[in-house]
Amino acid sequence: MNRAVCAVLVLVLVAAAGPARTKRADDADVKELLANLKKPDPDDRRKAAEAICQLCKSGDGDFSGAIPALIDALKDKDAIVRGEIAESLGFIGPDARASVPAVRGLLKDAIPEVRSKAAFALGGFGEDAKAAVPDLIGLFKDKDERVRASAAAGVGEIGPTAKSAIPGLTGLLKDVDPEVRLNAASSLGSFGADAKAADKSLVPLLRDRDEGVRGQAAETLGKIDADPKLAVPALAAALADKHPGVRGDVAHSLAKFKDKAKPAVPALTKMLKDADHGVRVHAAEAVHEIDGNVKLVLPVLIEGLKHEDPFVRGDAAHTIGEIGPPAKDAAPTLKALLKDENAGIRVHAAEALVKVDKGAVKEAIPVLVEGLKSDDKTLRSEAAEALGEIGPDAKEAVTALTPLAKDRNKDVRKAAADALRKLQGK
Repeated sequence: MNRAVCAVLVLVLVAAAGPARTKRADDADVKELLANLKKPDPDDRRKAAEAICQLCKSGDGDFSGAIPALIDALKDKDAIVRGEIAESLGFIGPDARASVPAVRGLLKDAIPEVRSKAAFALGGFGEDAKAAVPDLIGLFKDKDERVRASAAAGVGEIGPTAKSAIPGLTGLLKDVDPEVRLNAASSLGSFGADAKAADKSLVPLLRDRDEGVRGQAAETLGKIDADPKLAVPALAAALADKHPGVRGDVAHSLAKFKDKAKPAVPALTKMLKDADHGVRVHAAEAVHEIDGNVKLVLPVLIEGLKHEDPFVRGDAAHTIGEIGPPAKDAAPTLKALLKDENAGIRVHAAEALVKVDKGAVKEAIPVLVEGLKSDDKTLRSEAAEALGEIGPDAKEAVTALTPLAKDRNKDVRKAAADALRKLQGK
């Protein structure tokens, strides 16, 4: 439900085969969809609204000039149209702030699905939707679990100005619906230390019947400055969770406590031999963060770079990059990954390589420039950010970066503009 993905690493997996990607919309496509929103047949309007929502979600359609038309569509008699357009405006985000009052009005819609989508959409406006926080808090008691889940997600994305929702979110940790519990836990994490008092309510969720809730509770404990005397023993015990994803989340959370998690190091060290390789990589990250033992964890991470699962390879590369020069022994393996079959892995390997070996910049730049040309907006952004981190030494990439400053996707435009400033020493 949450727009933001809670994970150690957001890895772009460019598969040889997979679901068809929505094509990037040009101005003619946008005009046609907007015209279809006004057709008398509700089915035509639904299809148009769904297509608009998908394009706004992917960032592959420019609807910034159509905000008035989209606001008008929020009054449509069809519930599907109202919900899809509300969500579309949320995906557009702050550029559509003029729609906040109208979207907020849909929180009182008679159809639960519309209320749910409106609540979710309001989170996309960030601080611009702060006036809607009391309404969203009121939806924590909605009879429909989808609405409660969306309201919980929405307040977390609005940001610090929504911290009045913390008590209500803490209460939702006991909700009967697992998605509500998960979103409440996730949003509490977005408030950081302001939500510190929720630690006592989060610890029991480490034993929740739903593995997603258990993993999210662990992640959130690492984000809210939880009392280490309470959280670390509970997290250390949760390292024995039967689900590998949860064990990985727990290890990642323990890493956030740094030296305050030293009592968990023996258990984490044992996890360096966990049956799941992804868990071993997360345990290695945690051990390094807590006591700085590079010698112990580096062999595990290098092994992870060779794993068949691209997520494991990506996580290992990311962690090695965070270690930096002390992990220089991993450079040869990272160099091999510059030719990995997966474009996302190639970019992550290049990014990590320059962090552990400054002398390898020339080898990494062509891979990152290639990433700038990807059809995947996230990969384009990551490649641009990595080039920015290199700075003026990557000035040869200016020509490839410049067109992305006008990319159709706003996140790519920002990443490219930031990178160009850094490459030019500004």
